[in-house]
Amino acid sequence: MNRTLKNSDNEIVLRVLSEVFEGFAFMFVEEEPDFNSEAPVECLCARIGFSGKIAAGVFEIVSPVDFCEELAENILGAETDELPPDAGENALKEVVNVACGYLLSEKFGTEEVFDLSIPETASVDPNEWRSLFGSGSYAVYLVEESPILVRLESAPAS
Repeated sequence: MNRTLKNSDNEIVLRVLSEVFEGFAFMFVEEEPDFNSEAPVECLCARIGFSGKIAAGVFEIVSPVDFCEELAENILGAETDELPPDAGENALKEVVNVACGYLLSEKFGTEEVFDLSIPETASVDPNEWRSLFGSGSYAVYLVEESPILVRLESAPAS
C-alpha cells in the first residue's frame, strides 16, 4: 500500500485512476509501493485545484513526457507524428481534470459542489522528481509500466 496517502484516499485514488486511464486510454494502473527506480529524464506535472463548502485542495499527477505522448496517442487513436506538439501535455491535463472530478465525488459524495481551477502543467526535471518522490507527499503508481507520482491534498474549507 502507498504510505503517502491515507488508506481510504489510496483506495479511492487507485480505483479512480484505474477507471479514468482504462476508460480514456485503455491503459492499466497498478499500485507500486516499493518503487525504487531512477528518475525519468523529463516529466510534466499536471495540477488542478478545487474548492467547495466542505473542503479545498489540490490534485497532481507527475509523469514522464514520453508517457504523456503515449497517453495522447491512446486517447486520440493517432500516431505521434500525427499529433500536435502539445498533445501529451493536454492529455495529461484532461486526465487530471476528469480524475479530480471523480475523486471529489467518491471522497465527498455527489451532493457536494466544487469549483475546479483550470489544469496547469509545469516541467519537472530528474532532480525535482527525486525531491517530490522523497518528500513523502506523493504516492507512486505504474501505468503500463511507467511511473507516475500522485498527490491528493485536501483540508476543510475555511
